[in-house]
Amino acid sequence: MFTFARRELLGALFLAGLLVAGLLLRFVLLPDKEQEIVLVQPTEQQAPEEEKMIVVHVSGAVKNPGVYTLPDGSRVFEVIASAGGALPEANVHALNLAEALFDGKKIVVPGAKLQEGEGQTVPPQDGRININSATAVELEKLPGIGPARAGAIVREREKNGSFRQVEDLARVSGIGPKTVEALREYVAVH
Repeated sequence: MFTFARRELLGALFLAGLLVAGLLLRFVLLPDKEQEIVLVQPTEQQAPEEEKMIVVHVSGAVKNPGVYTLPDGSRVFEVIASAGGALPEANVHALNLAEALFDGKKIVVPGAKLQEGEGQTVPPQDGRININSATAVELEKLPGIGPARAGAIVREREKNGSFRQVEDLARVSGIGPKTVEALREYVAVH
């Protein structure tokens, strides 16, 4: 039948030996490490965290003005919808509908029936300037705030939403912790 030379026989045996060694290595010495999936049942300690809620006051040209509780991170358009929607005479485009809300915020929806000044946030009674509603001209009245910094504050507020606390002024380029401390008694956040 087939006759093999000694050299061919040794080559075939060597290849067979390599095949057996490879199979041993693969399946015996390095077996598949199956990953075990473990399902953990939630316990009382692992209960899901409650969603943080905020309270927002809505007034002006809405169907149901009042105080509303919403999930943290809600936007102005969501609180207007919660208040039953805007009235036909409302000027909702005067507001930043995408602005993120924070706890204690008051939203006044301007409309034709609102009286002079009613569409603005009420200024603090102690004479401090509300950094969330002040114009650049009003911000320039603050010590150490000139036209450039006042403009930067307004741009930061428009870009990233209202300031939640006075310390958030440090987000503004050119205003550091020392300036924030110097302004603390002159500004308010509403």
